[in-house]
Amino acid sequence: MPIAVLPSSTRRPAPLLTACTAALMVVALGAASPAAAADSVSYDFESPSQKLPFMALNGFGRVLVGPAPGGKSGQAARVNIPNDGRSFKSELVIKGLDAGSHRFVFANYLPGDWQERDLDTIVAQWFSTQDDGGGIKPVVALSVHGGNWQLKVHWMSNGEIQESVLPLGAARPGHWNRWVFDITWSTAGRPGSIHVTRDGVTVGSHQGANNYHRGDPPHFRIGAYRPSWRPEKGPEKRAGAAEAVLFIDDIAITSTTPGTQPNPGPTTPATLAPSGSPTPSPSPTSTSSPSASAQAGAASTGATSTSAGDATPGATGKKSNANGSSLPSAGATGVIAIAAASVVALAVGAYLLRRRSATRSTHGRHRP
Repeated sequence: MPIAVLPSSTRRPAPLLTACTAALMVVALGAASPAAAADSVSYDFESPSQKLPFMALNGFGRVLVGPAPGGKSGQAARVNIPNDGRSFKSELVIKGLDAGSHRFVFANYLPGDWQERDLDTIVAQWFSTQDDGGGIKPVVALSVHGGNWQLKVHWMSNGEIQESVLPLGAARPGHWNRWVFDITWSTAGRPGSIHVTRDGVTVGSHQGANNYHRGDPPHFRIGAYRPSWRPEKGPEKRAGAAEAVLFIDDIAITSTTPGTQPNPGPTTPATLAPSGSPTPSPSPTSTSSPSASAQAGAASTGATSTSAGDATPGATGKKSNANGSSLPSAGATGVIAIAAASVVALAVGAYLLRRRSATRSTHGRHRP
């Protein structure tokens, strides 16, 4: 019995499977792109192969990786700013964050011989680069002032920068501090929030505007920055000051939902933040922002050194949970899930195509 040959238009399993595979690969690559992973990064300074974030250095400031002090195991990053008349900043810069909600976890350590000064040493800041490139205060800045920690929050009102200062308790040189900042950035039509814990205890909070609502979303900088040491400020504020040296470790940034907060112990009475709405400063003024340019510096992770010109925030940082523990990257998880779905989809597609071909083959036979 002769069998009719199916038209060529019905024999398309290979091209169709190829098209499906290509489409799924595009989706998988999109899920694994650095942009999807940029909001969840971590740096523990333990691996010599881990590439550090971009470094913003001025003068002869340095960020070097070596043994952690203070009885802490493993490695940590040592930050220093020499008092040489031109150095004022040594920071790691992590960009690529959106303007939503994030948890920032990190540890820092002031050496036992830390010199108290009635001028700010900023150790972490969230900075919003402006469209006009003009100088402006960081939207949020954690600093050591005298013998205490403090947090400054800035926002814009009628074209003027407003400021609220939150006391966060006494600084303890020779002690590792573990900080957790839960931040939801405000928008023009929605208030934001900041919740701060140190060593598991709530030390401050802020509700309301915490952003300029213009320019780029705030990015994160951690290290040491002394605004009063900028060369244009003159030598007076450097007189008698020792170099700034501190250590940082266990940086973890994760995207969260608005209102996320840790579950710390009771708030320490001596470190309660001001209640109610933030109070504007009497005469808010705009100051120059940290320079975006970075001078080449040294960064050593064992035998590996990283140049200040390398800027790959998020590309190699490990994923972390809200508590700072490691987990697979969002990109890797997406690829695994999509790969599994791809196998199932391709198997089902191949089966249906075979059934379709067999059916058409049967219908195409000549009846007696």
